[in-house]
Amino acid sequence: MIKLIVTDVDGTLLDNNSNLPELNKKAILACLDEDIGVILATGKSIDSVFPIVKFLNLKLPQITMNGAVVVNKDLRIINSVKIKPDDYFNVIRSIKEKGYSPLAALEKGGIFYEKYHPDMKYIERIGEKLIKIDSIETAYFSKNSVDINVPIKEDNPLDFYLRKKFSNKLEIVRAGKYFFDILNLNATKGNALCSIAKILNIKRDEIAAFGDSYNDLSMFKEAGLKIAVKNSNSKVLEAANLITDENYKSGFGKAIYEHIL
Repeated sequence: MIKLIVTDVDGTLLDNNSNLPELNKKAILACLDEDIGVILATGKSIDSVFPIVKFLNLKLPQITMNGAVVVNKDLRIINSVKIKPDDYFNVIRSIKEKGYSPLAALEKGGIFYEKYHPDMKYIERIGEKLIKIDSIETAYFSKNSVDINVPIKEDNPLDFYLRKKFSNKLEIVRAGKYFFDILNLNATKGNALCSIAKILNIKRDEIAAFGDSYNDLSMFKEAGLKIAVKNSNSKVLEAANLITDENYKSGFGKAIYEHIL
């Protein structure tokens, strides 16, 4: 019996315009009525996920910043996994040296950049507010950042370069076409879900996880039922037990009613 639903947000729960389909909303509310817990596991920041948590009146801890920050129902930080200062400076400088503009996300919220790049519009489109600042290469940012992002596609040479240089000591995940994130090696959706499940005393086979991107694979490992939307990348589709309709066709809601409720 499923006692906990954990779902990715953009590309899974929300449609392509970052709106919550009516069927998906009804499905979540129906789960809550049946005492099935609901957790959002997203790459979004605390600030941009707040409207969804409030709208759905979710009570359990929520997973933000790809697992780097877990917040309670009031969006107060329960746990965070920061990037180590030395790693932070190395990554930021490596990105700049290649001619790109990185973004840094702080533990308490806020995504900052020095020089705007047109592809940052893809991050803004999912509801993130980007803040221009003179320098993110400071001691304060190095001690309080949980995520470094650069909006590049998978075939961009910088993707390969950063993975080759840092994948042995940092978590590098892709959550979408222009969503490339670098985090502490322990900052994953899966690790965050595992810690919450232990607190709630919920077993793996009582968890259903929904996702679409590479950053959801760690979460799938901690769930008994793994459900992918049809628009997922190939690795997520291969890892799933069930494949539901696309995110823009309310695949999440359809799967809830067909397989869980």
